[in-house]
Amino acid sequence: MKRISIFGFAVFMAVALCACSEKQELINMSTIESSDYTAIVWEDRTYVPFCVISKSDCGAQIGYVNGDTDDRVCGYGDYPVAEWIANYLTVDGGAMLYKEINVTDIPDGLQSEYEWNH
Repeated sequence: MKRISIFGFAVFMAVALCACSEKQELINMSTIESSDYTAIVWEDRTYVPFCVISKSDCGAQIGYVNGDTDDRVCGYGDYPVAEWIANYLTVDGGAMLYKEINVTDIPDGLQSEYEWNH
């Protein structure tokens, strides 16, 4: 009987903890168009395309673009999202790395694919 009580209590606690956990609110980001690129805008930061990356390099999803929940924005590796984000559509294979427009410290191994972004 004691085992059943302990098991029941453990199940109850597991369900209660899952029900009480906060779900991260995803951010609806917007875009702006320029003659050379489409940038992602999040609060007071503007992110410009930098290079193509693999979807496997994308971290946890932090938002989406222009209300389209299939147009996902996520972190990139261990880099701060204030400087680097990645963007991908759930239907295609690749992802695009974006850097905040004022970032000048480029991680080793990354090189911009765009002449205007050097």
